[in-house]
Amino acid sequence: MNRNHLKIIACVSMLCDHMGYLLFPGVMTLRWIGRLAMPLFAFFIGEGCRYTHDRKRYVLRLSVLAGVCQAAYFAEELIAGGRLTVSSGCWYFNILCTFALACGACFLCLDADRARAEGQAKKAAGRLSLLAAYLAALAAFTWFAWRQRNTAGWSLYLDYGLCGVLLPLSAALFADKKRKLAAFSCAVIVYCLVFMREMPYVWFSLLALPLLLAYNGQGGSKKPRYLFYVFYPAHLAILYLIAQLSILWFITDYCGI
Repeated sequence: MNRNHLKIIACVSMLCDHMGYLLFPGVMTLRWIGRLAMPLFAFFIGEGCRYTHDRKRYVLRLSVLAGVCQAAYFAEELIAGGRLTVSSGCWYFNILCTFALACGACFLCLDADRARAEGQAKKAAGRLSLLAAYLAALAAFTWFAWRQRNTAGWSLYLDYGLCGVLLPLSAALFADKKRKLAAFSCAVIVYCLVFMREMPYVWFSLLALPLLLAYNGQGGSKKPRYLFYVFYPAHLAILYLIAQLSILWFITDYCGI
């Protein structure tokens, strides 16, 4: 299977997951299928960081889409509630925000590896120091957000937290397929251990690993490249509208309007 095949599987998986969350909360099978999406997308974010020819454009593309999605959350909150508070749901920063932050970690790691290969030990150590500081800052933010949610009722949260950054980073560490899959598999297991309490079915994420084992390293056609970026906000918007219309239909039907 090439990259496009696996991304299509990831998109279908994500669609199932969000259908289960927004439309059919009682159908757990959809949530189980949805667990494939995170590791698959995280893997290709890491690969994208390693092989992109234009880092700024790559990060900008992710950041713009993340900003558009987040702006929609803020707008929805203002329309529905009229104001923003610390408990407003819009402080839940979407997965594209997490992946954009993951790019920074991946690039620092790749720069350190390149400097080491070129015999620039001092430069490599500097990049690794920056990477450590960067990850420490993200870990501190994740801890702060967790503490505020549990003590003050804030809704501040970075989707998947530090694990959402470490998964792409593990995929960017090595060019060799075997070493890359070994590092990524370890990261997925850690990810499952971290989230198993709040999401017991997270272990279905491990089913993404056999799919990645079948990955042939080829990209496939470039035509649907931007479609994969647009799919995230587009399918969420459509599902949200369907959910709102379903609620409206139920109210009008129940009240006999």
